[in-house]
Amino acid sequence: MATIYLCSTLLWNGSLEEIFDMACQSGLDGIELWAQHFFHRKFDAGEFEKLAALYPLKSCVHSQSWDLNLASMNEGIRKQSVIEVEKSIDLAYRLGLDEVTVHPGRCTIPGTGAPYEAYLRQSFQEILEYAKKRQIDVSLEIMEKIPKEFVTTMDAMKRVCGDLFDQFVYTLDVAHCDSEEEVLTTLQDYRPHISKLHISNRKGPKFHTPLNEGDYDMEKLLPRLARYDLPMVIEGLDSSRDFSTAKQNIQFIQHIFNGGNQDEKEIRSNFNRRTGCICSGRMSEQFC
Repeated sequence: MATIYLCSTLLWNGSLEEIFDMACQSGLDGIELWAQHFFHRKFDAGEFEKLAALYPLKSCVHSQSWDLNLASMNEGIRKQSVIEVEKSIDLAYRLGLDEVTVHPGRCTIPGTGAPYEAYLRQSFQEILEYAKKRQIDVSLEIMEKIPKEFVTTMDAMKRVCGDLFDQFVYTLDVAHCDSEEEVLTTLQDYRPHISKLHISNRKGPKFHTPLNEGDYDMEKLLPRLARYDLPMVIEGLDSSRDFSTAKQNIQFIQHIFNGGNQDEKEIRSNFNRRTGCICSGRMSEQFC
């Protein structure tokens, strides 16, 4: 089976234990922890460390990005955006994790002649220096093609980064691409630089729909992506309490990579055979 992570924001109203437990019992390999999620829900670093010791899961951090702009025309906004990314790097360092995903900035007002690329490159330089001190890898994410975004291809990212390009790694978001062909071409051209994939579907201009709902034929595309041997993070945001979107995505992943096993006992049994770990779903029973 491919290496699959679960994005924490698919369980926005879940506890840390519920996030770990769902990933574990579903036979997934890891968690992408959104820093904004962690800070907003006031999660505890000590609890995360205990859960990480109990569950055989890998983790990475997605930097704060909402309301931020690393390329802002406003110097104060730009500087604070760098600070918020640095807080996310600090979180990864505190949790013992080694990679943070960062969104590049965007234009404040297109056509004003502001040197957005230069602003962004300076922000990248500051973030890179900060991350190096903590031995954290920064994975810059390629953004969707919408107004104000200008780092929407790997070629654009390479131009903006200049001589910094080889000092970062990169996250390719499937839903941010305009076609399945664009996804595969980018992987073919830049595979050594890419650290992971974000996977979700899209319906026209609507991004991050469930894997089995959208314009892309994920039943065919996901096995092709798996051949690149990169971690794939199931992305999305679900503020419900039943975690239905996460469950829907996980069932589809199981269908693609695990022979269609969607029954919870079968999924757990498959996971136990893979890892030698028995996950009970309760902390008190000390899974693993």
